[in-house]
Amino acid sequence: MEEGRPGPSKSAGDRRPQQQEKKDKQQNKQQACEGFSIRAMMENSVVRGPPPAGSVKQRPAKHTAFRKFYERGDFPIAVQHECVGNRIAWKISSVSWLTPIAVCISVE
Repeated sequence: MEEGRPGPSKSAGDRRPQQQEKKDKQQNKQQACEGFSIRAMMENSVVRGPPPAGSVKQRPAKHTAFRKFYERGDFPIAVQHECVGNRIAWKISSVSWLTPIAVCISVE
């Protein structure tokens, strides 16, 4: 028998550390690569996940004309906070507020 090969005289416990070293070397050779590429299908390759899209990141509200008029108090409405959800509540009766608008529309 050759010296490099394990013979039947060696027990299975003597060969195990060599096999363990090979597994450790294989784990160290893992390469990160892009998805849907040729390298992704190779052995010892790990596919990186997609970058964060930022869909749940908080975005500031844009300044609009409605926001400006609402914060200034020009609209006769308010937000009524309830247990189930928020609702719009009129500060005045809707009939008296719509009358000047109807007059302005008929003048044009």
